[in-house]
Formats: sequence, structure tokens, C-alpha cells
Amino acid sequence: MKEFILREARAVFLWSLISYTLRLCLSLLDELSSLQDDLLSFTTISNETNEREQNFCFSPSPHGKCWKSVTIIRVFLTLLSILAGWFLRFLPSIKSAVGFSFASTWIFYPIRDWFGSIPNLPCRICETVMGRISLRQLAMIFPVHFLVPTIGAYFFKILLPQALAGYAIDPISYSESNRWIVDFLREIFVNTLFVVGLLVIPALLQINGVKRRGFALLALYPLYSFSVDANSNGSVFSPNMLYALRYVNAYEEVPLAQWSHVLGPMIGGIVAGRIMRKAFPDEKQL
Repeated sequence: MKEFILREARAVFLWSLISYTLRLCLSLLDELSSLQDDLLSFTTISNETNEREQNFCFSPSPHGKCWKSVTIIRVFLTLLSILAGWFLRFLPSIKSAVGFSFASTWIFYPIRDWFGSIPNLPCRICETVMGRISLRQLAMIFPVHFLVPTIGAYFFKILLPQALAGYAIDPISYSESNRWIVDFLREIFVNTLFVVGLLVIPALLQINGVKRRGFALLALYPLYSFSVDANSNGSVFSPNMLYALRYVNAYEEVPLAQWSHVLGPMIGGIVAGRIMRKAFPDEKQL
């Protein structure tokens, strides 16, 4: 049992660090792409600005070395901004589809190869219903899934400057305009589909001779943008992460009105387990 818990803790810790890093990188790319208009406007600078920069650089003409260096840097940043914008067009919205950072298949599947399990709480609940792990084992790893991401968030908060760490560990808040039951049912629905797809799609790809599990991300792609509140925010698919980020940044529990986004994914894991047990049982259950 001790080895089981330690292996789970290592898997969750690695997943949390990679997820925070991914969220940080995508947020910085989003910021870079938003500078595109400002950078393009710099390519046509007024004569007054030219003269001021010439005086600063002690260059006798706008064709001096300093002026050329500034122009090259601006053109380079403009190109990077355009490329970042194009790249982000292929991904769900960074601000609303937070689940893409915390529940990407290209993170989950390699970690499962290394540690033997997917470090996702709804998925582990699903596996409990399926009989892959016992209730006792789930009870032992349940606090691990809440504690370890919190430690990872503190690690980022201490290691990175405050302005930079905010991109990685800003708390996730959902709108409270809808009645809680509406958001609760949406969370159950989308998390049920996500967990079933997470477990079934790789097997279906293998049966059809497709070795690349990366195609599973394409099948699950629409779920990341599925709205679970009035502001069209997507599910985080990891309720423990919602709790960890709230605790580290606001030093408070998740507000009662937003607990539908914590409990919903867990209930979705239970429903997914029932579906998996009936429609896609393990060989020992046949």
C-alpha cells in the first residue's frame, strides 16, 4: 500500500508541474499574440519619435546602427506575435478552456506509461467503480490528489516572480449567474464523456491499427470548450486543481456556490465507471 501511495503521489506531482508549466507557456503565448497590433503600429513611427530615438542613440540619421537594431527587434517580435497568434488558433481558448492545460491526453498517457495510472481524480473514481482499484485504495490516494497539486502550486509561487507565477497558478473562478444545478449537471455530463473517452479511445485506436495515441486529443478536443457556466468557461476536469489554486492564491476554501464544479467531475467519474463497467468491461469482468 505504501508503494502504491508513493507511486500515485509521484504521478500527481509530475502531472501538476507539467500542467502549471503548460498553462504558463500558453498564457505567455497569448500575451505575445495580443501585442501584435501594437508591434505593427511601431513600424510606422512619426518623425518626432525618429528624432527622439536618434538623439538617444547618438545616431546622425535614421539609418544608424541603433535605429536598425531597434527596427530589427520590432520586426522580429512582430513575427513572433503573428506566429503565436496562428499557433493559438489551433488550440481552445487559453482563458476559458482551462481543462486543456490540466487534462491533456499527451500529458496523461505518458505518465500512465511511467507510473501505471492516469493522475486524474475523476478517472481514478471511475476505475474504482470498475473494480480496478478498491475503495480502500481510493480513500488513501484521495487526499494525495488534493495535497500534491497544492504543494506544486506553492513550488511555482516561491520559485517564480509574482508577475510570472500568476500566469501559471492564478485561481480558476466560474460564473455564479446560473443556478448551481445547471452547472452541476453540465459538469457531470462533460466529465462523464471525458473520462470514458480518455479510457476507451486509445483501445479503439489500437484495435484499428492506429498506434499514435495523440489522435485521442482530437476526439476529446470539443469537450475542452464545452461550457459549464454562464461565461462559457470549460471544465477543468480536475476538481483537485480547482481547490489547490484557490487555496494557494486566496487562502480560502472554494466558495459554496462553486462547489458544483468540484463535485460535478467526481459524480461524472462515478457515472463514467458505471458506463465502462457495462459497455467496456475489463476481461476479468466478462
